[in-house]
Amino acid sequence: MKLLWISHFTVGVLFLVLFLLTGGYMFTNFPELYAGREEVRMMFRSTHIYILMSALINLMVGNYLLNSANIDFLKLKRLASLFILVAPILLFVAFVYEPPEYLIDRPISFWDVISLFVGVLLHTVLNLKQLINNVNND
Repeated sequence: MKLLWISHFTVGVLFLVLFLLTGGYMFTNFPELYAGREEVRMMFRSTHIYILMSALINLMVGNYLLNSANIDFLKLKRLASLFILVAPILLFVAFVYEPPEYLIDRPISFWDVISLFVGVLLHTVLNLKQLINNVNND
C-alpha cells in the first residue's frame, strides 16, 4: 500500500507542477499557438484543466491510501490506482498532440477521462464495500 501512496502522491505533485508549466507556456506563447483559431485555443485550455484535474485526483487518492490500512480488495485497489496513475500522462500527451493536429474529436482525452472515471468509480465501490463490511462486523 505504501508504494501506491508514494506513486499517487508523486504523480499528483509532478503533474501539478506540469500544470503550472503548461500554464506558463500558454501564457507566453498563446497567440502563436492557436494563430487565431479559437477551437485550437479551447483545446489547449481544456486539456490544461484536465491535467490539473488528474493531478488533484491522484493527490486525493494518495491521501485516501495513506489512511487505508485495510488490505481487503488490495488487487482491485491497485487496478483502480493504475487507471488513475496513467491519466495525467495521457493528458499531457493529449495537450501536446491534439491541439496542433486539430483533433477536435479528442481521442486521447476521451479515453483518458474514461480511465479517470473507471479508476475513481472502482475506488468508490471498493470503499463502499469496505464500509458495509465494517458496519456488518460491528
